[in-house]
Amino acid sequence: MRNQQRTPAVNFDEIPGKLPEGKVPEGANHSDVAKDAINKLNDLQPNHLHDDAVWRDLLSFTGTYRTLNSQGTVFKTLQHLSKDKRRSPFVAKDHEPRVGRTADGTSWLDIDVVFSTTQDGLICDCSGIVSVVHCSDGEWLIWMLRTWLECFEGNGHPDTLEPTSTTNVLTGAGSSNGTSETRNKAIPDYEAIVVGGGQAGLSTAGRLEALGVKYLLLERRPEIGDVWNTRYESLRWHTSKHYGSLPFGHTYPEEDDYMLPAKRIGAGHRAWAEKYRINLLTNANVESASWDEATQLWTVNASLPASKQSFTTRHLVLSVGPGHLTPIFPEWAAPDKVTASGFRGTIVHAGSQYKSCGPWVGKHGVVVGTANTGHDVAEDMANASMTTTMIQRGATFVFPVEWLHHAEDIHYNPNMDPADADKESFTYPNKIMREIINRAVWTGIKYNPDRFDALEAAGFKVDRYGDIYNNLYVRFGGHYVDIGASARIAKGEITVNTKSVRSLNESGIVFDDDSEISADLVVLCTGFDHDFRRDAAKIVGTDVAESMDDFWGVDGEGEIRGHAKFAGHPNLYYHGGDIRMGRFFSRFVALQIQADVLGKPLQRYTD
Repeated sequence: MRNQQRTPAVNFDEIPGKLPEGKVPEGANHSDVAKDAINKLNDLQPNHLHDDAVWRDLLSFTGTYRTLNSQGTVFKTLQHLSKDKRRSPFVAKDHEPRVGRTADGTSWLDIDVVFSTTQDGLICDCSGIVSVVHCSDGEWLIWMLRTWLECFEGNGHPDTLEPTSTTNVLTGAGSSNGTSETRNKAIPDYEAIVVGGGQAGLSTAGRLEALGVKYLLLERRPEIGDVWNTRYESLRWHTSKHYGSLPFGHTYPEEDDYMLPAKRIGAGHRAWAEKYRINLLTNANVESASWDEATQLWTVNASLPASKQSFTTRHLVLSVGPGHLTPIFPEWAAPDKVTASGFRGTIVHAGSQYKSCGPWVGKHGVVVGTANTGHDVAEDMANASMTTTMIQRGATFVFPVEWLHHAEDIHYNPNMDPADADKESFTYPNKIMREIINRAVWTGIKYNPDRFDALEAAGFKVDRYGDIYNNLYVRFGGHYVDIGASARIAKGEITVNTKSVRSLNESGIVFDDDSEISADLVVLCTGFDHDFRRDAAKIVGTDVAESMDDFWGVDGEGEIRGHAKFAGHPNLYYHGGDIRMGRFFSRFVALQIQADVLGKPLQRYTD
């Protein structure tokens, strides 16, 4: 067994980094401020940096994902890596500086820059944003720097791929448009194999296509998009369709619903794969993958309807979902307990079994769990005139959907390429973006209490000042983006029971206080076992899975652990996450693979 790599998880409050005090003065000449900031950056001195300086780098200097904090650390590391990577001068892009701000009035100036670094003769074209804040003494100081790798000069760009005029029938592997000369004597069938055709897997395959890397995508379902087509019928994105695009532009046309239903998402994925002629095999269930030290290759074994096939590859990307294959059942709902109880109704898990409540119109329905899925299912039941009860354990953070859409629409809209939106809005250090969002949300809650008061009056336990970043990146969910169910709870159309469940009986659910409720249908919205190693081990084996870093949660710099980077084993990556993360970080997975294919693997900076 290889050495286990385990990055400790921390709470967001333990991570350094905070928003500065200061405002961009009325009448400030933004162009002059920008020129001064870039001059300072190119001749950097410690006193040019704010005391709370923060720098997030995505591959361009560090070869990985790092967030560095404090004036001294940022100065020392940027100076060292600028010399080591032979950084070119920072140059302003032909964009006007922009004012960034928080809900409570703090503001700063964002300035777009370009530069290059060099690794073993490979020129890395890079971009960044430098943020300067006006301090109380009248001085403008560099507070935040964001830098990322765009592409390797002369070797394509991960955000650019022209549609093909031909159609891939999506039933067998064709030849990839790109080829590359390997530097080792063992020649693989592919430079990269991507397992899983959801948002992250498709995005990674598309980026590899754009970069000319020979790859194959293997999807176990009959068609691309079935990951969405097989979910419950009422499922729709709570985020906007523009937020959920795949790479290379806007995936969904304007006539589509703003919040896409599941089947339309699936159809969009399939059409996108055809449009860009993604090289893939469907109905390909990957049974195993093994690493050969001698050849430095993976052998991937897949079962297809009519045969079994093996492929060799230099890089393996697992995009099988971050622990969404093993549903969690409460102890009282374990199959043996259900059988012993004599329960005459139906009990299903929402994530793997539930489709709709059509057969139970007018009957008694119970939903266990109060996150997004639980509210969706409860609305299904209410729409079917069922007597609907939600069983709630802990308090739930409720996030009004109109607030979410207002925030998303700033960058994710028909007039802005999603690639540009990602770079502007998703390159922030996670700790800083968390602070920006929390200030906005908590301000909104403070001045708009009625929705939350009404929920509490109906018996719903509200985590009123919740932390959306903690829910997304630590808890794997647990919140509700309110698209309408809260109003129905307030009206009594959906009732809430916060007692602890003890067991089932013939007619329904029994609580610890011996009270009972009738149930013809019980839907468990209790989530999944998010130990991704369980899912990885089914493919790469237990020894390799145990050598992989922890996945999800944040490290001491606020970066997502084990995500979209070398996973503690040669040429193995684990890439999953939410829809925007799947799209954005796929560009960096593809660039890491391309660097290795070019014979210049990225050197990861550790201090």
